[in-house]
Amino acid sequence: MNYILIKGVYHVVGYSPDGDSIKFKAVNPANWQLINSEFADEFAKNLAEDGGAVQLRLQGVDALETHYAAPKPTVPADLKGKTSATLKEPPYMSLSQPSLMAKGAAEYFMKLLGITEVKWRNSGRGSYITEARMTIGSASALVKEKGKDGIPGFIVTGDIEKNGRPISWVFAGDPPIKDGATVSTDQLVELADKSANYALLRSGMIYPLYYMTLAGKLRRKLDEAVQAAQASAKAVISTPQTIPNNIWQLDRSTTGVTLATLKAITDDNVVYPDLFRRLLRHYQLVEMNAYWAALRSGATSITAPTGFDLDKLFEGANPYVFVISDQDFVRMSDVFEISGDSLRMKKSPADLVFLSW
Repeated sequence: MNYILIKGVYHVVGYSPDGDSIKFKAVNPANWQLINSEFADEFAKNLAEDGGAVQLRLQGVDALETHYAAPKPTVPADLKGKTSATLKEPPYMSLSQPSLMAKGAAEYFMKLLGITEVKWRNSGRGSYITEARMTIGSASALVKEKGKDGIPGFIVTGDIEKNGRPISWVFAGDPPIKDGATVSTDQLVELADKSANYALLRSGMIYPLYYMTLAGKLRRKLDEAVQAAQASAKAVISTPQTIPNNIWQLDRSTTGVTLATLKAITDDNVVYPDLFRRLLRHYQLVEMNAYWAALRSGATSITAPTGFDLDKLFEGANPYVFVISDQDFVRMSDVFEISGDSLRMKKSPADLVFLSW
């Protein structure tokens, strides 16, 4: 697979970047046309919405969520348009994982690009940045106006995911080759350890997230960073930090987590972000099923569900994943051990390859 190098600027003021996603505006917008993707239409919509600034999705990484909104489940056909004067529909939720780690990863990511002194403001749908300091060489400025904070860098990308975000390797500074140039997989392997993707994994502040579209030699390069972060986490276990900043010290995905309430994954425990998103989507469905049952029966109150109903976690979606250590494809449910309101991943996130975005 060949990739395209695109020069541009990163924007954060007025936006909600996190540890694996950031706004980027190409110096030459025509370079976007060099990407061949089935999701070109979704990308075109994104490009038109914000003056040419588009949200990137970093390749190979997954950061703790700072503002994940579980989509509303589809209303059953027999209940479309039906309402009740006494029943209240469960709220549409936008939730984060433990905020100190989630925002810490976002701020570390920005620091790699030359963006510091970040100030956040909370809103009904999460939080966004009101000001930040941009440093380019010896020049520095505090920016408070949206769109005026562009800090230069470049990306290497070869595809677009289903939400219209370019799947990108993100770099600070000037590119080693010309804007719009083609980059081979082997060339990208040589560049990879200079990327923010690699540095973020090496820091231990984010998880890996691998898809089949990621070349094996690039995945193995990122694995070097993951293994270094895991080794660092083990080295500090005997002398714990006051505030741990390595997810491999805190991760409960593979050791096990009890899910009595939402607080277990939003405040109390660090788990793999893909698992966090699956759990929130399932929780929302459990809540909506209780509401729909009451609406269908004509009840005046909802029988509140208890917990996450984990036995049904994979009923709606149970995709195949590839387990690297076993060299085999299995269903997602086979990766988990579930007992009552507790679950545990039997394989490390770094051992899984997902089939599609």
